[in-house]
Amino acid sequence: MSSVAILGGGISGLSAAYYLARTAPAATKITLIEGKQRVGGWIESRRVTPGNYDNMSRLPPPESATDKDSILFEAGPRTLRPEGINGAILLDMIRHLDLHDENLVTVPKSHPSAKHRYIYYKDSINTLPSDIRSMLLNKPPIMRSVLLAGLLEPFKSSRFDKRGIPKYGQDDESIYSFMKRRFNEHTAIHLMGAVIHGIYAGDIKSLSLKSTLPLLYEAERNYGSVVLGMMKGASYATNTMRERGMAARSRKDDPEWFGRMEKMSVLGFKSGMDTLPKRILNWLSSQENVSIMTNDPVESVQFTDKECKIKTQNAKEIHVDHIISTVPSTTLDTLIRQDLPHLSHNPSADVAVINLAYSPEDTHLDYDGFGFLTPHRDTPFTVPVPGTLGVVFDSNAFPIEAERAIKLTVMIGGSDWKDAFGHIPIDQLDPEDAYKYARKAVSQFLHINAEPRYSMVNLQKQCIPQYLVGHESRMRSLHHALKQKYSHLLSVSGASYLGVSVPDCIKNSRMLVEELLMSGALGSRQKVVTGLGKIDEQLTTEEMKDQVRLSKGNTSVIMKS
Repeated sequence: MSSVAILGGGISGLSAAYYLARTAPAATKITLIEGKQRVGGWIESRRVTPGNYDNMSRLPPPESATDKDSILFEAGPRTLRPEGINGAILLDMIRHLDLHDENLVTVPKSHPSAKHRYIYYKDSINTLPSDIRSMLLNKPPIMRSVLLAGLLEPFKSSRFDKRGIPKYGQDDESIYSFMKRRFNEHTAIHLMGAVIHGIYAGDIKSLSLKSTLPLLYEAERNYGSVVLGMMKGASYATNTMRERGMAARSRKDDPEWFGRMEKMSVLGFKSGMDTLPKRILNWLSSQENVSIMTNDPVESVQFTDKECKIKTQNAKEIHVDHIISTVPSTTLDTLIRQDLPHLSHNPSADVAVINLAYSPEDTHLDYDGFGFLTPHRDTPFTVPVPGTLGVVFDSNAFPIEAERAIKLTVMIGGSDWKDAFGHIPIDQLDPEDAYKYARKAVSQFLHINAEPRYSMVNLQKQCIPQYLVGHESRMRSLHHALKQKYSHLLSVSGASYLGVSVPDCIKNSRMLVEELLMSGALGSRQKVVTGLGKIDEQLTTEEMKDQVRLSKGNTSVIMKS
């Protein structure tokens, strides 16, 4: 009988426990340990009644959850993308947990919020083209040099040779360096700078291209050009055959439903995003071989040749055969006393997330799209409220019929924290100051000056890991150090390593669990599994092109794989 402890009850830890309980032998003992009272990590939904609230000292009263005059706010992720391999694996979980009912809300790609995206540029909000026709006939100011840069990109010299090996020895570079080299300065600062504000709340001048945008990296490495790579199917090159097999197995029981869902732009739940972690928790609670500990942080972890010993703050002691750590890598670094390399190398972004909701009688939103983002801080043009990363138009992006309100979420800080709040750390920031700054942002950008009927300030400390240049190389070093020092005792998953999105975290936890079980790493211990083995699976250029051809033309082979 094997025993496994999972550290962390965010979506990665819940997913690891879920897949273990779903696929491991019934005799496997599974313990999930979460330091906080609630599970779900950064996924947190709240219903609030009229008034001003924050997650520090003014939480909404419990009765808000059932009040007819309440409104739904999201402190973290608000929707999920169902397309591709990650989407198929996510949908399989949703279906297995019986969440594909009337509570599931889908937004089709024909919806205005899916077609209309905006970037603030040169004193106005620019609508991005949704297709080639709008690119050519209704080109906004922000796109004026982008089309020419795209046409010239295939003719620029690649930094890789024909074998896909870097010509000058450097395997990785910043997103900014790549975009400026392949396109131009404007495209890097104003387009990609804004996109990375939306995904990572990060700085394109410090983030790794290879680890954050692997599709662009592989397009140049294999085809010498981003544009040519996209045309020839480079998107197939960023997933392993094992990942494709997982997606194919996920779809096999109801391919028609999966086909419909994967055509959607985004999906979510009427009752809030935390419906997903709550349902996983409920399902785990019904499994006889699963124990769940909350509100009891892990204080130390010790290893012998054959087992792991975990001590918690409440003096509980747990002995297991294997630990899956899904806590932030910096937390793991502390628990194991800095015994592994690079766990504390990457910083994480602090973000002030301010939810605002207005009565339709009091204000009007002039846009029907998803929301707008702001360019990199080095733009030569003035951004009227510095440090504003963007504003999501929630009532457009994820409409809930029962709510008559204009809902916005203002995101402030990240890599631009000091531009907004100076040298005040997030721990010392008064939520009221964040609220006033958000009000200033919607006034300057959207000309909305009415007082919101509902508001919620969420100060999210270290919420998004920043994959700095060289991240993959460091993860490879960590992978080998884990194998050497901890052998069969420790593996890792979570946003610190191989992807920050919710579908990324779910997929990576499933991959880890399946590899632990299929390789015998938990039972006979035939193989050492760390959770980072994918990094050692990089294919050569010819192998990658063969995989693209196979993936585009032979679904049956993928199913068998």
